[in-house]
Amino acid sequence: MLLKVYGLIALLALALVPFFFLPAEDSIILFSYSRNLAEHGAITFLAHGPHVEGATDFAWMVLVAGGMRLGVSPLWFSAGVNVVSALLLAALLLKLAGVRLSLPRLLAVTGAIACVPQILAAAAGFAVLPDAVLLTALVLFVMRGRSGLASVAAFVFCLFRPDGVVFAVPLLASLFYLWPQRWKSASSIGGLFLLPGMLYFVWRWRYFDEFFPLPFLVKSDTHRALGIFVLRSVHQSWMFLLFALVLLAPVIFRRRALHLWLLLPLLALPTLFYWAMRLDQNVAARFFYYVPLAAAIVIAVNWEALRGRQSVVLRLGCLGWLLILAMPLFREVRTLRDGQFTEVKSIAEAFNRMPQHGTILTSEAGFLPYFSGWTTYDAWGLNTPEFAHHFFQREDVERLKPDLVVFHPDDAESCVALSSWSSGYTERRWPHMTRNLTLGANPTHYELWLTSYGSEFYRRRRHWRYGEGDRECWLVRIDSPLYPEITQVLREHNGVAPEESLVLERKRGGLQR
Repeated sequence: MLLKVYGLIALLALALVPFFFLPAEDSIILFSYSRNLAEHGAITFLAHGPHVEGATDFAWMVLVAGGMRLGVSPLWFSAGVNVVSALLLAALLLKLAGVRLSLPRLLAVTGAIACVPQILAAAAGFAVLPDAVLLTALVLFVMRGRSGLASVAAFVFCLFRPDGVVFAVPLLASLFYLWPQRWKSASSIGGLFLLPGMLYFVWRWRYFDEFFPLPFLVKSDTHRALGIFVLRSVHQSWMFLLFALVLLAPVIFRRRALHLWLLLPLLALPTLFYWAMRLDQNVAARFFYYVPLAAAIVIAVNWEALRGRQSVVLRLGCLGWLLILAMPLFREVRTLRDGQFTEVKSIAEAFNRMPQHGTILTSEAGFLPYFSGWTTYDAWGLNTPEFAHHFFQREDVERLKPDLVVFHPDDAESCVALSSWSSGYTERRWPHMTRNLTLGANPTHYELWLTSYGSEFYRRRRHWRYGEGDRECWLVRIDSPLYPEITQVLREHNGVAPEESLVLERKRGGLQR
């Protein structure tokens, strides 16, 4: 009963998100691509700019662009898709379990879906729920031997997420093991998955002139333990893997458990892949949505076989959630509230109203370019090919000569160059990028302003004055023709003026006079 009530509340919350919350920074980046596709018919980061593949979720981008063509704002469109997807996912899990569909059961399963932190990533504008629907549909078609539908589902899933191939290929390969009609399976996979997949890959290669999407280049460029694993990615996954183990205990330790092989394509192989990737902007652990989903799918296909132990699954799931996922879920709710960039949105909108637009070099490529319309360079490289192929250097500031440099430094980092820094950094790390930005925007040509990072709620909760604690650095080019307008906008939106900004940076320690 609690799950049913919670499921109804979750559906209402997903539907009403746009009334109360802004989307995440990375969601806004994808919405930029969708808007340019809808308005200009091209996949670009900037209107009338070069073709750029910074939004890797191709089908989600196209779907949002279609909604925008119909006059629906991207966040409202995303909210509608989330509600439909949550119900579809619940229905597919019930189908896998062989349980008759009914509204109370749909609400109960929806309530279980909404218990994991990844539901907050869906609320923030990511395609987590559509991805889950497509993956579950693929499993359902494979289990029923529907090779044609499985191939189509796999292809669409990979269009939504290019890393979906890690799930799709082993699941399609299992058709040869599960069903005797191997020639039929081979022809379906070849004609409906491999051929269109190859055609799409060749098209995107020619269209973007890039063999791999930019985020893949950036996220694969990092230090690895044993030359393979990114330790931060491993650390981010452990609680979900532990929760999945708790959920699956009644199935794993049952003598005649069914289809445990599904754990290989749904859990083991994807986890090894994501452990090897740098998972930037892993909002609400969205990259690990598949872990609790894999557990749910395996439980569903064993549901009838678990007769007499089904209540044990529910109790273990409840206990595991309370001990492992409850606090992360509550933290993600708070993080969503902390990360409401209403001030940045207002600043960007004020920039957009200026008679003349300028150029921005930034580490925050979502709200600023989307709402300002200014020409923007992404220093991290996710949306600017030049910096995806070679790590951003201090000389790039001097070469681009932007009107404004904006970045979000780590807490221990400074917005002013320190004597302990080297003259430049080449290893792709966030502090190295912000240091190179600081070094390039030297105080002879740029003036430092500070704003508080995140929401007003976040600043007040931490008892920080404006510009204290978690902050963003705004370096305004002194000889820019837009200097008076930029500084006036910053002043009107709680920006901390240069003199006080320097005092605040000194208080953080390490800045030598």
